[in-house]
Amino acid sequence: MNSNTEVGGPPLRLNGNLLLFFAYDIGEEIDNDIVKSKGLLNVNDAYLSSYFKNYHVPLSFSMRDDGEEVVLPAAQGQSRISSKLYNFGVISFCYRVPFEATFEDLKTKIIEVDRYFEDKSDHDAKRVYNDLMPAIRKPCFYNSKSSYLAVHVNPMKDTITPHELKERYGERIASLLRFEMQNLSEYQKNDILASTTGYYGEDMVIIDTEASFVYDDEYVEALEFFEYANIEKVELQYFDRLLDQKLNYFYSQDSYEVPLTAYFPLIGERMNLPVSRLVKLRVDISVVTERLENSIKSTGDSFFLTMYSMLVKKLLIKDSRESINRKLNIIKDLYTVYQDRLDTIHEELLTVVIIILIAIEVFAVFLR
Repeated sequence: MNSNTEVGGPPLRLNGNLLLFFAYDIGEEIDNDIVKSKGLLNVNDAYLSSYFKNYHVPLSFSMRDDGEEVVLPAAQGQSRISSKLYNFGVISFCYRVPFEATFEDLKTKIIEVDRYFEDKSDHDAKRVYNDLMPAIRKPCFYNSKSSYLAVHVNPMKDTITPHELKERYGERIASLLRFEMQNLSEYQKNDILASTTGYYGEDMVIIDTEASFVYDDEYVEALEFFEYANIEKVELQYFDRLLDQKLNYFYSQDSYEVPLTAYFPLIGERMNLPVSRLVKLRVDISVVTERLENSIKSTGDSFFLTMYSMLVKKLLIKDSRESINRKLNIIKDLYTVYQDRLDTIHEELLTVVIIILIAIEVFAVFLR
């Protein structure tokens, strides 16, 4: 008997959508006013979720069709359901691919579709990046990229309950979420299925590191959380890598010589030294990360807060935040040591000046 066959019946067939999320960091900042005033993109009215604070209201836009044909049969019927631009330098896409398949067929489809959209999203992001060039500060295609997949399955209310689906097909769901053709070990399966939540008795969401399984009629609101977590992940990855580069550069300077003018009060305050640039970077990163971290409204629906907490854990967002905070503290210590050094030199210079002035006065008295 086929392992995907119900006792006394045919293989269980699922229908729903594959939802693929991609985020790209393409620069330090995007001026949304320039984008709108120069008509760089076809901007639409953005839907603002009630679960998010409006720290970073994105620009929603539609892309011109470039005539590209879908050459992958598994991706037939696909559509780009979301294209957004964030002023802190991020492009975000969400694609939808409808499906109707057994668990085994769905495994193959997911792997094929994921590979296809890895390239397609790069192509789309590059087109948008070229159009946005006049509005991007320090453009780069791309600084970092992150992706995530949500497998949305329409509930089979008269056939199987969420609990039964998890009990009978937990191994297949776990392998789906890890993009594996074979069933995973019992330990891995249990670890994945442990991150399960739901609201009503007929829905279920299973969160994992690369993908989620959404068994629910309504999934649109959940999309905002998947997209946002993916954006947060790409920004934290970018900041973490940027801090590594800056700190490595600073430490590689065996004996960095401070310019002579930096020793003098007032004049030295205007010097743009490496450590000063690190401190400015610390402020910029702190502002963005703080807003990203606090954008989810604490008064929102407890179900979505639970789901988002699972996403934060599985996507290692909290670990990335802690890594960035540790490096920011290092920068703070570096600046403190550096500033103490300059303060000491200023005090010594002032002491020398006072001594010289006293000596001059004594010498003048002696001459009189």
